[in-house]
Amino acid sequence: MNKFLLSMLALAFVSGCAHHRDVRPGADGIHRVVIQTEGDESQKRDAINQANHFCKEQNKYAAFVEEKQTYTGKVDEKTYNNGKAASKILKTVGSGAYVFGGQKESNAGGIGVLAGQTTDSVLGNGYTVEMKFKCQ
Repeated sequence: MNKFLLSMLALAFVSGCAHHRDVRPGADGIHRVVIQTEGDESQKRDAINQANHFCKEQNKYAAFVEEKQTYTGKVDEKTYNNGKAASKILKTVGSGAYVFGGQKESNAGGIGVLAGQTTDSVLGNGYTVEMKFKCQ
């Protein structure tokens, strides 16, 4: 059992060290980072960090050639964005009711949080960010 636990911890550590897991090296010297995202800026920063780390291993820096974000979700974009907004509201309001409410409010808050998480999970990441870069 201890060997199994140690193996799982080692696997988690190794997979956590993949600093440029979404970089796709290009034969022509132009590389790509492709990330699925909810559409927020934090994922774009993650793509930039991955590109920088990839180039840093070659003692170079990333020079970005192109950046694009396209909607690739399964429902229409307006429905996706409305669903994501509703999900955040449900989780936020539900958390407050769960923590600060009485018994009935706490139960309703828990249901709200669960509904928000379910909606968020069903909608998934609706955008694809692609950045092309060269290491200079």
